[in-house]
Amino acid sequence: MKNVYFIQVGFAFDKSVYLPYATGTIVAYCRSKPDIAAEYDFKEIIFRRDDIEKIVDGMESPYIAAFSTYVWNVEFNKALARAVKERYPDCIIVFGGHSVSDRMEFLEKDYIDILTLGEGEEVTANLLRALRDNADLSDCCGIAFRDSDGSKILTAPNCPESVEDYPSPYLTGVFDPIIEKNPDTMFDTIIETNRGCPYNCAYCDWSNHKKLRLFPMEKVRGELKWLSEHKIEYCFCADANFGMFDRDVEIAEYIVELNKKTGFPKVFRPCYEKNSAERVFNISKTLNSRGLDKGATMAYQTLCDDALKNINRKNLTMEHFSDLMASYTEAKIPTYSELILGLPGETAESFCQGLCKLLRAGQHNSISVYYCELLPNAPMCDPDYMKKFEIEPMKVKFNHIHSASGKKDGIPEYSYLVRSTNTLTRDGWVYANLFSICLQCFHSLGLLRYFAIYAYYELGIDYYDFYKSLLSYCLEDSGLTGKLFREIKKKLDGSLEGEWNHSNPVFGNVTWFFEEGLFLEFLYNFDEFERLVDGFVKPLVEDKKVYEELLRFQLNAVRRPFESGKTFECDYDFASYFEKIGADKTAELRAVRTSFEFTAAKKYEDWPCFAKEIVWYGRRKGATLYSLS
Repeated sequence: MKNVYFIQVGFAFDKSVYLPYATGTIVAYCRSKPDIAAEYDFKEIIFRRDDIEKIVDGMESPYIAAFSTYVWNVEFNKALARAVKERYPDCIIVFGGHSVSDRMEFLEKDYIDILTLGEGEEVTANLLRALRDNADLSDCCGIAFRDSDGSKILTAPNCPESVEDYPSPYLTGVFDPIIEKNPDTMFDTIIETNRGCPYNCAYCDWSNHKKLRLFPMEKVRGELKWLSEHKIEYCFCADANFGMFDRDVEIAEYIVELNKKTGFPKVFRPCYEKNSAERVFNISKTLNSRGLDKGATMAYQTLCDDALKNINRKNLTMEHFSDLMASYTEAKIPTYSELILGLPGETAESFCQGLCKLLRAGQHNSISVYYCELLPNAPMCDPDYMKKFEIEPMKVKFNHIHSASGKKDGIPEYSYLVRSTNTLTRDGWVYANLFSICLQCFHSLGLLRYFAIYAYYELGIDYYDFYKSLLSYCLEDSGLTGKLFREIKKKLDGSLEGEWNHSNPVFGNVTWFFEEGLFLEFLYNFDEFERLVDGFVKPLVEDKKVYEELLRFQLNAVRRPFESGKTFECDYDFASYFEKIGADKTAELRAVRTSFEFTAAKKYEDWPCFAKEIVWYGRRKGATLYSLS
């Protein structure tokens, strides 16, 4: 039998690592075909980013080495493939995955023999049959290769019409050897309940297939039961639009049933369908009844009409969004919104105003901003598209946030980000970054949230003006605040090879998003934060009594380590005021002596644990602030 090795390496998240789902599905499918199973021996999937020489030493006469390739392992895969080819010149090197496109760039490397494109199960099975039979590879759909004269050949695409007969890697035992040999590893998992996406967002490479195909419910339930029985804590749902189908409600209810029975999974993280508001609300309510989801995604990506047109996307109206926010707030379901910086048509001004539109509509819990990344199979990466919008790409080191792994092997990975377009200058890109970091740190994570809301409703200071002024204040500050903000600006403005993250061993051996790092630094240096409040906020509030009382409320509302809760009094009922604003967008601040008791579900005795659970795991749930009720 011929030995086949699949390689799908990723970074570790603290002490956990994902089981190699993508390659696992291919192995399960190929093993289910008797003619393939009789010819090939599928070795244990290589999933750790180990020393390359050690990996090659562990191989036994590989006939095929097949690499699952994405932004976090491209360079490692190339280095390992080169080493395998040097040791075993006759080994057939195959590259597939999201970073492999029909532009066939990987075939420029003489150590890579074949590319598989699109979904891998059927393509790989047919390729194995063709290699077994010494058949003409031109007849094998969904691949690219070099002909005998060195010319590149691209075959017709493979478009599976059904996934009904795709076996589960979990239920067929593909991952059993990995789990058995790594008893001390915490494994995260991925499942699909359907595959495909009907949308065509220009920045996205999620699906090469417009047709949505459902996996059988028996398989979905079986996989979820497997995860529960194997005490898997974290499960990412790889559906592009969970909540699109009525049966997704049933799936959510089954997950809750399993969690009640075994306690697992502890987190089920879906990416929700954006146009099924009522169904998604019910699913989110079901999952959050057991704390299984970080919150409901209210994704916008951009609020700029020109950018929406350019990326083939439509959003909910702001009125509908605002009504949904009120419903989620009333049901005490946390929500978070996402924006992408760098979409063509967006300006620095429109992006910063978009952030503040979300605040005006009631999104105070969590906003996340991501860089616009050029992904090989996304429409945005097409050369004609890039030329039309004058997209300037930049190659930067891949920042695997919340992970300290991958740095010791000396093989950096890279991302290709949009640095400028015909509407967004380089300087505008840097400013929009700084504005969003400032807003996320002080509003989404909560350090000045209540002051900003009060200023908006009672002082007539728009959120845009509040955070624009705050950013200027922070950049010009002569103390620690200014030092931190200027360091971030220098990283964004300087070397493109730099690492765009924050690290401090006080908070653990992981890297942080800039806004998370700032938040933690202000908590650790709380006197510096109090100095910032006194210098920036105090001059805005003419009523000094209100200022002093709101200051007490704001400072006490922020979660900190080494405390089990807070008990204090104010001369105003701030909790009712801010809760009513969250639900109704209007409220009257009552001057009445009020006692507040904020209770922490857990007392944290060290900074790393607090940072991990409250900031990393908890930011989308609003965990950085005490609950008002």
